[in-house]
Amino acid sequence: MGRLYLTAREYEALLKKQNGACCVDECEETEGLIGEHSTPNAWRRAKPDQLMCARCHKVKTLRDIKNIWKVKRLNGEALSQYERRRRYGAQLRGRTLQLRRDQPGASTWRR
Repeated sequence: MGRLYLTAREYEALLKKQNGACCVDECEETEGLIGEHSTPNAWRRAKPDQLMCARCHKVKTLRDIKNIWKVKRLNGEALSQYERRRRYGAQLRGRTLQLRRDQPGASTWRR
């Protein structure tokens, strides 16, 4: 199931509907508008129904990700922070560090 995109005609119709500006009230950006869903695509699969500038799009996307994970936790589809720590431990386990001297042609100099 792939992402749905706007056609040029649909983009122009949205641009005209929004008077050529970002859909956020406080923003007056008119260049580089991006098609965006009012409801996250994870909840309702549809074509974008509004246009946003890149700055407002980034803020909305971060807020949407937070809300999507909250719903997943409340529905039991994802573990809460408490459950993750109880299951996997309080400390995150990092990847093992590959030393530079193991790589071919690397310098043997060390600090």
